[in-house]
Amino acid sequence: MQFWIKCTRYGKAESYYVNISLVSGMSRERDKTILEFVGAQTIVVNETPEQILALHLGTSAGQRI
Repeated sequence: MQFWIKCTRYGKAESYYVNISLVSGMSRERDKTILEFVGAQTIVVNETPEQILALHLGTSAGQRI
């Protein structure tokens, strides 16, 4: 099973689809979210990590317990 996330590139209206299994980490730098991929590639997107998880894994995934 593959999961794809749809993000908006930072500073642009362009959508970007990412295979979530290739994302090795997410970090936040002010208003930018940095997605780190297996193999050291990164992209910067507008959505927060919580928004990405809630949108694609359900609203409870973005909440902290």
